[in-house]
Amino acid sequence: MNQSKLFFGHELADTIHVRTRALIRRLGRPPRCKVLYDRGSAPMMAYAGRQKAAAEAVGIELVLEEYAAADPEVLRQLARICDDDAIDAGFPLYPLPDGLDPIDAAEALGSRKDVDGLHPLSAGLLALGGRARAPATARACAAAIAHLLPSPKGAEVVLVGASRIVGRPLAALLLDAEATVTVCHAATRDLRAHTRKADVLVTAAGVPGLIGADAIRDGAILLDVSVVPTPNGLVGDVDLASVEGKAAIVSHVPDGIGPITTACLFENVARAALDR
Repeated sequence: MNQSKLFFGHELADTIHVRTRALIRRLGRPPRCKVLYDRGSAPMMAYAGRQKAAAEAVGIELVLEEYAAADPEVLRQLARICDDDAIDAGFPLYPLPDGLDPIDAAEALGSRKDVDGLHPLSAGLLALGGRARAPATARACAAAIAHLLPSPKGAEVVLVGASRIVGRPLAALLLDAEATVTVCHAATRDLRAHTRKADVLVTAAGVPGLIGADAIRDGAILLDVSVVPTPNGLVGDVDLASVEGKAAIVSHVPDGIGPITTACLFENVARAALDR
């Protein structure tokens, strides 16, 4: 029995960072990006701190600002980022404050400074195959597929999850690359009938153990986007023990798609600064 290979995204992320540094040299100054976060969330504060350090290593200045107490004021915070000529880009960390719609947040921020790809203009351009800053996680998955396959053209790619930040935008990116794309979601009947067809399976359901050996074909590539905290550490949707030897490649959780997502986010920030 062949051994499945774990895919780590650090090398591919470094390649994207090289592009980002080249964009920053063209800009001639560090891009400035404001990040809204919840001081009451220890995980979010820790994540914001790691992102700030990682951004500085690439040459981007992240300015951290605490969420306002009330939802209407958060929208005003985002609108102020939109109007601030000293800030090139911005994004709110998730989860958003209760009651705040992601699209409302993106519209308040404005399409020029939206690096999450959730503004209707950005999402619309992406859906039509135009030039758009796609969500970083979707871009990361597309980059990983292009890296792991000789060519995505004609490949059977199955997506488990139809979210605004992964499934929907990733489907658009893969269609542009001429892959054959199937999007599954919570209402899909007989999920395994779809996933067993996949040359590449991208799963972002947030359900540990969802994808086992009976859900994949021999030699499939599995990209696991989910990161679920458990008493035994962080896990994804893929049951690693079950798919061992049947999958050709399985992305590590969280160091498979995670580092590439961060790199794509920073590249989006640099491009936002250049596009102003």
